[in-house]
Amino acid sequence: MASLHDQVTLDYYRTTAARGHASTREHYESTAQHLQRRFGDWLPEHQAVRCLDVACGCGDMLYCLEKHGICETKGVDLCRDELDRARPFLRAELICMDVLDFLRDVPPGAYDFVTALNFFEHLSKDKLLAIVTEIRRVLAPGGYLIAMVPNALSPFGTATRYWDITHEWAFTPNNFRQLASLCDFDPTIELRECGPVAHGLASGARTLAWGVIRAAIAVWLLVETGDRKDGVYTMDMMVRMRRP
Repeated sequence: MASLHDQVTLDYYRTTAARGHASTREHYESTAQHLQRRFGDWLPEHQAVRCLDVACGCGDMLYCLEKHGICETKGVDLCRDELDRARPFLRAELICMDVLDFLRDVPPGAYDFVTALNFFEHLSKDKLLAIVTEIRRVLAPGGYLIAMVPNALSPFGTATRYWDITHEWAFTPNNFRQLASLCDFDPTIELRECGPVAHGLASGARTLAWGVIRAAIAVWLLVETGDRKDGVYTMDMMVRMRRP
């Protein structure tokens, strides 16, 4: 009998994603706007880049990239139902396959930009290392890996750590510095919070309120440890790693 992890993963749309997804153009437009605000200047500067989204799910990130003008996009995921729901809205090639098996078949330097959103937390530490090693290999020199993961530094990080029954763990910034060293990425990683981004009155008010809250968290850490711990306190965080 398949493990709980495999049962949920292979049927991820029915067990999990369906509660937040709609197979409509309006849904994809809305999520693309959200991701564009979230990524900002981390989106590729040029349209002639080769993009891969690992564990792409229903293709929200791929839709965002295509709306940004990127023509060469590819996604890989184990849940066939999610990929089937994404196909009517994407130009990308979508592959139903284990991410590690897929990456091992890819030639070196095949991609310029790889995204892994809400994926690494589902992996064992050994498989995570194997996948990040392979991503580094398939990235062209100067290419970027961007990941979004649960943030163990957040006072409410356990909310995302335990939100999904298949989550294995949460991350700190230092985990990615360790991975950068092990996998030969640039040792200087970039971090970004996943908090509110002002784009209207309500979001502007949330952004201001979050500024007050994060200042209080920073003071708390300074009092306890004498260190702000990278200043990234949202329940999820993003990291950008560059292949030299």
